[in-house]
Amino acid sequence: MQNTAMNESTAANSASDEDNQISCDTHGCRHTTFVCRHLAADPVQPWYCDYPAEDNPWPDAWCGECNLAYEREGEWNELNSDVADIQLLCSGCYDDGLAKSVGYLAGDALIAWEAYVDDCCQSLNSKQSILQDDFQINQYPRWDYDQATAQLVFSGADVPDLIADVEFVGTLSTVSHTWKWSWTNFSLLAPVRSRINAVRAVGEANNYPHLLVPLWHADQADGWHMTSIATDVLGGIAAYRAPSDNGYIFMVILDLRHASQA
Repeated sequence: MQNTAMNESTAANSASDEDNQISCDTHGCRHTTFVCRHLAADPVQPWYCDYPAEDNPWPDAWCGECNLAYEREGEWNELNSDVADIQLLCSGCYDDGLAKSVGYLAGDALIAWEAYVDDCCQSLNSKQSILQDDFQINQYPRWDYDQATAQLVFSGADVPDLIADVEFVGTLSTVSHTWKWSWTNFSLLAPVRSRINAVRAVGEANNYPHLLVPLWHADQADGWHMTSIATDVLGGIAAYRAPSDNGYIFMVILDLRHASQA
C-alpha cells in the first residue's frame, strides 16, 4: 500500500456522498468505491492510495502501472484516465481485494520479511519470560483497561496491583478471521493508538505490506507476529492479549509497575 494523492473528482463522490450505495451480489448493499481496472482484476499487488480516514474509509486506489501515468501528469486528466479505466466496487469487495494485497511479496523480499518477523518474535519471547519472572503477571485473576488513560491494570492477587502503560496494536476477529490495525480502528480512543503509526512507517521504509494494509485475513499467530513487531518498534517491555467480544485485542506494554510505586 503506497501513499499518494487522491483523484479529486472521484474523491468528492466517495468521501462526501454518504448515500452513494451499490448492490453487490456478494455483500449486498454497500458503499461505492473506486479502483483502477488492474486492481479490480488482480488485487494481489501494491495499492496506491491514501490511508483510510474516518471520513473516507475507502480511498480511491490504483496500481503501480497507473501510478506512473498519474505521476507523469500530476493528476488524472484526459491524457491518462484511460490507463486506469476506473472501476466501481462495493466497499466489501474493496476490503476483500485490499486484504489480499498482503500476498504480493515473493523471493528475497519475502525472505527478508519472514526473517524480520522471526527476529521480533524471538525478542518478544525473551521479554515475556522476563515479565513473568519479575512480576508474576499470571497470578492476577483480573485485568481492566482504560482507553482514556492508556493503562492496563492487573488486580485481585495477594500481591500489589500492577499498572501497565499500553499501546493497542490491533484486533484479531475469530469470527471473520481478520487482523485490523489500531491505526485504522476509529472506534478506539486516541490515547491507545497514538504511537502505532511508527510501525506503519517501518512498513513504508521496508515495503512490508502486512504493516501497511489496514485489515487482512489472519490467525492468532499473525496477531502475535504483528504485536512482536510493534513491541520492537515502540521499545515495549512486553505484550498482552486481552479477549474481546469477537476475538482478541493485542497491546504493547510500554511500562509496568506496582500500584504502590505509581
